[in-house]
Amino acid sequence: MKFLRSIIKHLLLIINILVAVCYLFGVVSTFVPPYRMVFLSYFGLIFPLFAVANIFFVIFWAIRKKWFVFISVALFVFTFSHLNNCFTIPYKSFFKQKTEQKIKILSYNISAMRMVRTSQKENFFKFIAETDADIVCFQEFGYYKEKDRDNFLAEMKKNYPYRHIWYKNQSKTNSWGVATFSKFPIIFKKKIDFDSKYNVSVFSDIVINNDTVRVFNNHLESNKFSMADIKKYQSAGDNLSGSELKNISSILSQKLGDAYKIRAVQARILAGEIKKSPYKNIVCGDFNDVPSSYVYHKVKGNLTDLFTATSWGYKYTFYNKGMLVGIDHILIDKSFVPISLTIPHKKFSDHYPVIGVFGIK
Repeated sequence: MKFLRSIIKHLLLIINILVAVCYLFGVVSTFVPPYRMVFLSYFGLIFPLFAVANIFFVIFWAIRKKWFVFISVALFVFTFSHLNNCFTIPYKSFFKQKTEQKIKILSYNISAMRMVRTSQKENFFKFIAETDADIVCFQEFGYYKEKDRDNFLAEMKKNYPYRHIWYKNQSKTNSWGVATFSKFPIIFKKKIDFDSKYNVSVFSDIVINNDTVRVFNNHLESNKFSMADIKKYQSAGDNLSGSELKNISSILSQKLGDAYKIRAVQARILAGEIKKSPYKNIVCGDFNDVPSSYVYHKVKGNLTDLFTATSWGYKYTFYNKGMLVGIDHILIDKSFVPISLTIPHKKFSDHYPVIGVFGIK
């Protein structure tokens, strides 16, 4: 029996070391561009699972009173900022700062305005009105009928006299782009064009009282998983056909890998524009990447993540058949005071809206 316990102990130790290595790969993925080592990006995607596994081993070895506990504890100590991006403790919020004015911003991927073609239309505009954000940034701002677009814009104009809309892909029957609506004057508008069919970023210079801020509204490269791809994957999983499952997994992995590489280039371009800004910056939108990714860290730079600064726990803004990931973000200039970030579970889209509040000193 003693021999068996020894085997189990050493087997668990090996698993702990392997999980710790995978965790480190997830950390390293935030520094290495996917177009150089794309496989690291997959470790970043499932970084929360490795973090949870290491937490388990900390508790397990602590109960067993084994020194092995320091393997995962050391990881957490030296990589705390990465862990805190995933499972947040907003320790900086304990120190309150005074502000002269509060600004509320709503960022929302609205899935090509699909709600305007359903019975949810009135509830959607009621939600926008009740949120009463000062600045609203939509991604996947699209339409399939000009009437839908005109009605949407007329409704938004009631509270938002200023707007900046850019359609990346537009035809007579549909469009696809981003839109920024503001209660404050927009004095300059510019697109940041990417080599992409559907994705784009824009920035709008907005005058708030006597100060000008630059708001970046972003929709970075999507993973391009079609419904057909997802249905094939689910079907293969249900039928347990090994060869078919492997083939479909390879196709999905290829699409995911290509998207990682494209987003990395877009992130570098966007980060360059943020650095060149003569104003204080607000960066928001659908990054299509999690906090433990190269794209997020490249864009974030020296900005403050409103969620990390103000909220507790794990953030997820996209939901689909059990997949809960945080790919929509609001980042603000360090001179602003973080106040709150909320993610109401409104199902007008496959994304949840992200509502941030910050203060201007």
